[in-house]
Amino acid sequence: MVESLTYTRRETAGTLSGIIFGHFADGMDLVIISYLFLALSAEFKVSVADIAIALTISLIFSAFGGIIFGSIADRYGRRTGLILAIAVFGVATLLTAGITQLWQLYLLRAIEGLGVGGEWGIGFAQITEVWSPKTRATGGGLLQGFFIVGSIVGAIVSGYTISVYGASLGWRYAFLIAGIIGVASTFVVMFFVPESKYWLAYHKEVESNQEMKKKEKAPLVDIFTPEVRRWTLIVLLIGSANLFIYFAYSSYMPTLLAVVYSMKPAQYTLLLVVGQSIAVPFYIINGILADRFGRKITAISYGVVYILSVVLFFVVILEKIPYVALFAFPLLYAYTILSLAQGISGEYGVWWSEHFPTRMRSTATGFGYMVGRGIAGALATLLIPVLYDGLGGIKMVGVAISIAMLVGVLFQFGGLFGLKETLGTKVKVD
Repeated sequence: MVESLTYTRRETAGTLSGIIFGHFADGMDLVIISYLFLALSAEFKVSVADIAIALTISLIFSAFGGIIFGSIADRYGRRTGLILAIAVFGVATLLTAGITQLWQLYLLRAIEGLGVGGEWGIGFAQITEVWSPKTRATGGGLLQGFFIVGSIVGAIVSGYTISVYGASLGWRYAFLIAGIIGVASTFVVMFFVPESKYWLAYHKEVESNQEMKKKEKAPLVDIFTPEVRRWTLIVLLIGSANLFIYFAYSSYMPTLLAVVYSMKPAQYTLLLVVGQSIAVPFYIINGILADRFGRKITAISYGVVYILSVVLFFVVILEKIPYVALFAFPLLYAYTILSLAQGISGEYGVWWSEHFPTRMRSTATGFGYMVGRGIAGALATLLIPVLYDGLGGIKMVGVAISIAMLVGVLFQFGGLFGLKETLGTKVKVD
């Protein structure tokens, strides 16, 4: 059995560039709708909660996408799975620009969810197989950081199109631009990303070894075998908790700022862009620290910061300090610290994938993140309106976000202790 394979600098750079484009488009296409809740609500004459259902549908279907495209990547190749996943969400987002009925929004966001669900796990499986063990988490942090960059660009694009073209037309241009970027990313992967040498070597070995061929299981079944079942469930717990937190605040921040603090689109877009831009380097720092000191201690340290940041956010919400100017607004700083604490996810894709063999790596990594996103992320988008309605109406959205996040950070922190330290793990053809 081949123990290790090497990549040229060109192959490594091509893989990273293609996956970065995919992650960037993933972040933009998935999250952009949260900046358009109010515009879409006015367009279809329904409540914000009705529009939020579209995001919920997207998150639910991302769970299926993680399983479907992860299995494709494990069976038919990382590159094939990645191209198909990005093409699906890019085209679906592009078509959303032309919808005329609410049901069309729901349908296309379901299809979009399938694609974004597939992209994440495949991308991190590729990074794990291509990148040097010494700097692998740094590559993962860079990759995850570009998801946030995509979200930032989504905020800028939606804020600009709404401001220039008005609410009734601006949301269409926002989806159009996001869709074009998604489709373009497909071609970047096609031209620059090589197939995983570990995947090729494993399947070559399987074809020549009848005993291995007989024992080979479907990847979705394989991740629940006694060999790795514990890791599958713990990864699912951490992924669910993390994405419950993330979608609790990211989905409703624009609504919070517009409804509670009476901020205009240009004002709250600037706040979100500033907060997230400051946070991006902390995803890369997370990866650097994980490569230097270890995956587990780095994640636990970030987990402590995350708990404190949620408490700070809650306190600021309860203080009810009105918006006067951006840098005099306490919520900007609370949101920024919260966003940089989410940098904990920078190492997640690499750390998780190091627990699994090559034959199931894409499926296992995608399962933990995307089923977590589909269940917990979707639950967060549904739960926030229920909470704020129970607390007295949409003006209580900030309190609802805070309560939800407190639950999430505690579950996430507990899960971190269940995984093993994998610093220095060498990928094998297994």
